[in-house]
Amino acid sequence: MTKQLKSPKLLSYITVFIFFSFTHSLFAQTNWIGAVDTDFYNANNWSNTAIDFTNIQSETLVIGVGSPNNPIQTGGNAGNINYRPGRLNISQGANAIFNGILLPWNNDYLNGTITLNAPADLNFRSAVYLGKATDGIINLNGGNLHSRFQFYIGYDTGGNGTVNVLGGTLYVGTYLEVGTSPNGTNPTGVLTIDGGTVEVPSGVNIGTNGSIHIANLGALIITGDHTTTINNYISNGKITSPVSTTLAVTFDGSKTTVAISQNPNSLITEYASYIILDSGPLQAKIDKATSNIQSLIVNGKETVATSNPANSGRVGTYYDFTGSYGFDKISGTVFSIKEETEDYIDVSFKRTYSDGTFLAPCDADIHYVLKKNDTGIYTYSILTHKAEYPDFDLGSWRQVLWLGNDGTNYLTEKIYVTEQKSWQMPSVFDFQNASSTPIQEIVKLNTGVRAGKYDGKYEYCENLYDLPVWGHASDVNSIGTWAVFGSHEFFPAGPTSHDLNAAAGIIHIDMTNVHYNSRGFNIPQGEEWSKIYGPYLWYTSEKPTGDENWADAKARAAQERAEWPYAWLTNTPEYPLADGRGNIVGNFSITDSEKPEIDGGNAWIGVTQLLPESDGDWQFEDRSYQYWVKTDASGNFDIKHIRPGTYTLFAFKTGEIDEYRIENVTVTAGGTTNLGNINWTIPRNNGNLVWDIGIPDRTAGEYKFGDFDYCEGYVEDKFESTFPNPIEYNVADKNWSTALPYVHSRYYKSDGNEDIWDWNINFNLEGNIPTTGNAKLTIAFASVDRSRFDLYVNGTRITPSTYYPNVPDRGNAFIRQSNHAKYGIDSFNIPYSNLNLGANTFTFVMPSSSFSSHMMYDYISLEGNLTATLDTHDFDKNDLGIKIFPNPASESIHVKIENENFDSLTLSVYDLLGKQLIKTTPIKSISNTYSIDIKNKLVSGIYIVKIDTEKGNYTSKIVIK
Repeated sequence: MTKQLKSPKLLSYITVFIFFSFTHSLFAQTNWIGAVDTDFYNANNWSNTAIDFTNIQSETLVIGVGSPNNPIQTGGNAGNINYRPGRLNISQGANAIFNGILLPWNNDYLNGTITLNAPADLNFRSAVYLGKATDGIINLNGGNLHSRFQFYIGYDTGGNGTVNVLGGTLYVGTYLEVGTSPNGTNPTGVLTIDGGTVEVPSGVNIGTNGSIHIANLGALIITGDHTTTINNYISNGKITSPVSTTLAVTFDGSKTTVAISQNPNSLITEYASYIILDSGPLQAKIDKATSNIQSLIVNGKETVATSNPANSGRVGTYYDFTGSYGFDKISGTVFSIKEETEDYIDVSFKRTYSDGTFLAPCDADIHYVLKKNDTGIYTYSILTHKAEYPDFDLGSWRQVLWLGNDGTNYLTEKIYVTEQKSWQMPSVFDFQNASSTPIQEIVKLNTGVRAGKYDGKYEYCENLYDLPVWGHASDVNSIGTWAVFGSHEFFPAGPTSHDLNAAAGIIHIDMTNVHYNSRGFNIPQGEEWSKIYGPYLWYTSEKPTGDENWADAKARAAQERAEWPYAWLTNTPEYPLADGRGNIVGNFSITDSEKPEIDGGNAWIGVTQLLPESDGDWQFEDRSYQYWVKTDASGNFDIKHIRPGTYTLFAFKTGEIDEYRIENVTVTAGGTTNLGNINWTIPRNNGNLVWDIGIPDRTAGEYKFGDFDYCEGYVEDKFESTFPNPIEYNVADKNWSTALPYVHSRYYKSDGNEDIWDWNINFNLEGNIPTTGNAKLTIAFASVDRSRFDLYVNGTRITPSTYYPNVPDRGNAFIRQSNHAKYGIDSFNIPYSNLNLGANTFTFVMPSSSFSSHMMYDYISLEGNLTATLDTHDFDKNDLGIKIFPNPASESIHVKIENENFDSLTLSVYDLLGKQLIKTTPIKSISNTYSIDIKNKLVSGIYIVKIDTEKGNYTSKIVIK
């Protein structure tokens, strides 16, 4: 059976009928009555009292004259489309106020009087028809007003539209039509921009009865170069400004701006919602309400991200707090100019705490400083907690910069943190096509130059004191974007504090740390506190290659350090100038009977003011300023530019555990405190140093994977193929760099399972073992995170049944791709009765099962009235043709190896107690002979010569006369 089609005319009638039936059922009209109150969301104020504002996509809301109340809208929901009305129409004579968020899908007409107050966001997902066939007025006092397509001011016959932009921003989706109409009806349209901004992406059309008036700080901004069109409108009187003012029409390569002319010799141009700082080569657009840098152009190149479709918040730069109150991004700032000359300007954006408005009970005064002709912009911030404010805890205070990119590639494709961590980064495209991993911060790259590798922000963490500059640069675009530091005095936790710096698409400035067991600090109600963070410099370099840009940035950092404290930062009590600070000088030395080669050269030495919450440990002193330097080769030091006060001085050095300390060191303004010669004598109260493992430097960097692999992500995947379970480590071999992993964690296997990973530390003792008393096992921990530690000596348990090292915990260095967190030392008494002549084994067990649980050993040593046996021969002396001569020796020892060549070789001399006296990497002679100079270094007696090579080691006795 076949069916015939209806006639076209009948089909047309049916179609129209269905359309009207559909639209009328889809958009049910609900009118504003206002019988109860002014609450827009009170259903009893509408003709349909059953209206559900959580599901209004099928509603046409019509606001007319209230009887007796006119609507005031607050609150709203931008994230759920069901809260969007299908249509919002406003009738002649109506008076509607919007203070919140509303996103109507459409409108037929906007008439009457409409007022927007901050933080309103009235966002029409359509064209807007204001003053359609009658009068319509919008007063934009603050907040945002959007159209997705055209914005008509006056529409159709008899249309009369007026927009007064007194604050906030009008965002037009396509064209701004002022007094125009598709049907040629010449409506009236008036736009006044006085204290706000109008942004238009496509163009501006002004009809016969249309006009635009710009006054005060108002600005009209149009994407593209529209200078000719706008100047014609000005010449024809369609765009005007107040008497005695002139309009400036400028094109910055991206947008055309129309505003009242300002002082052409000033470094600042001010608009209603933002400012432009202009040094000549550099233009920074800074939002008045947030202090965010929205654009940073240097010689025509945009260096920061100005849009991000995937995450709109990841653009430009911004400051934020983190604490127990949550995440608090800076907003609500008040702009002012602190100082200004023809060559210099310091501007302020101050957020004053208000209960119920901001989360962090702390004032934040954010400054930017620009110098004429510079390609860098300084920033500093002053945090203030007033006594009347509630308790304030600060976990993180930071600023971030998101790198400029075109959606596929970054402007600066290379990262530069250290010599080791400098390479070409994955592109934007590569990250978009990367695979996620169970660790949120790490991705697996599938494309680009680093395909097959992991990438994560913690990969680049380093000790911040070691970095005068970090950032990104380009071989392609011949530019670099850098964070440059003249001082680290405002950073917390001393010279071993490490945290985020540069990473994929971002530069972090973490001025108070939240990672690696950083504690932050607390300011109680009733206490006044203030601290300045910075200044530091956002610097743009312009050299041909990435490496040359890095060299230029490091040179700029050296210049900034030489100029610190900056003479230009005046009238700031938190920042005393050079004559308001003092110095500490002296000479530092170390005496260690077991390590006579250790001296005071190249040691860290510094001062800080310890507050109670630090528990006396500078690693946890986050509130106070810290001042640290390295001693020179002779141990001399000069700690410069310290604020007046009373301090505790600390010193530590690679080669020794623990630290030196002096209390009550006084610094005066303009003065020099001379400490003279200070000596740190290492206590050796537990007997001689029987043996040790590692290099005491507060990291696990000397162990396998501790020098680099640790940072790459999922290093544990390499454990099964590299190390046995259990670990069997022979102390005498001293091969910790290959035999011991940098972390004692679970033993991760390729089948996805994991086991407890026992470490057996094996050594031999000879001679006599005391019958009473204890030896001392000391472990310096580079990091500990929620891990139990069980110690056994020759099978006998030494630690209690549940023992956690008595050191700083929750370092989280393993999962966050580091080789250290907070440092600590623990020691254990080893009863002599548990030790054996000959073979002995210490077993370390880490039974905790959390993924983050781990221990990183910096250094392990055994002290006591004991004698260790050096290792046995790993290769045969006669096979290699080893000759050690002369024997006895007096001035030098020569080692000749006739049958083998080695890439590297180390010679050491020990006494019979196993104490290392000399260690050297000698230069080989033509005859394959190596020499050790012993003249005036050893007294007469019997010694052990040890030869270490990549293929094994050998020991032999020798007599010194």
